[in-house]
Amino acid sequence: MLQGADKSKNMSQLLGKRVLYSLIVILCITLSSQIGFINFNPQPITTTHTQIRIGTTTQHQQSANTKQQPETQNVD
Repeated sequence: MLQGADKSKNMSQLLGKRVLYSLIVILCITLSSQIGFINFNPQPITTTHTQIRIGTTTQHQQSANTKQQPETQNVD
């Protein structure tokens, strides 16, 4: 029973150290971004894209029929 208690205490200390190291890394990243040492990618909401229509061609009627109509067929 005593071995299990020592192991549990040791595991909780390791977990506490791991959380502390993670907190230190997050603080370093946050501080370096505030100082301007690193820059994050901008959020998609902050960038706006506008589309300009440059192709103003008129639409023509399309048909799935590939056979020419009788009035447009060439007669030889």
